[in-house]
Amino acid sequence: MQKILNFLYPARCQLCGSTDALTQSRYLCLPCTCDIRRNSQACSLCAIPLAHSYPQKIPAGLCGPCTQSAPAYDRCWSPFIYAQPLEWMIQELKFNARLNFAPLLSHLMINNLPADLIKNNKPDIIIPMPLHPRRLKQRGFNQSHLLIKPIAKYLSLLIDINSSQRIRDTEHQTGKSAKQRKLNIKNAFSFNNKPAYQHAVIFDDVITTGSSVLELTATLKRAGVKRVDIWCLARAEKLIK
Repeated sequence: MQKILNFLYPARCQLCGSTDALTQSRYLCLPCTCDIRRNSQACSLCAIPLAHSYPQKIPAGLCGPCTQSAPAYDRCWSPFIYAQPLEWMIQELKFNARLNFAPLLSHLMINNLPADLIKNNKPDIIIPMPLHPRRLKQRGFNQSHLLIKPIAKYLSLLIDINSSQRIRDTEHQTGKSAKQRKLNIKNAFSFNNKPAYQHAVIFDDVITTGSSVLELTATLKRAGVKRVDIWCLARAEKLIK
């Protein structure tokens, strides 16, 4: 039966529609897979791409801002750069409910998991970036939760979608400067650390200035979480001023 279905409805690349040279569990063809930019040279703390944002070599693999002041979180991991065609797929998932992109994007992350990601520091919990209830009702899903579920299952990690809440219905961060983003997201979250988590991972689909994850990190640490790591699908190439 499956052979008949595969014949009648052959798998196609979800970007270009090709049925040839499919990879990534038959979601993408090889040329489209190669078009996705990997974040192979990044700051070891904040994961901002170094090659383009900071062309000069900096000691210890850090970006300029991190050498002056380390972020509130302990480490950020981001396997890809927020650029086309990945940018288009993420936006289609978030704003046009193209849910077929979710398993593809999760699979891309699983295929690029570093060997030492949780080897010596296995987190107690993963917290997807929460949406305000009104935004969640409008969208119908939390894209961060959708993306992290297969990864958490693969790594045998738990997800908590209840302890952290978005208590302020903030405006979209898109189009705002770094200063505007920081003000927009201030005091937007609450966190009930009843389980007494000591090591948490915050997962977000995209990080640009990092305002949202920094604010949530501060909220978690005030609640007693000792270590907070950030994981995201894609990292913006340059800081927004």
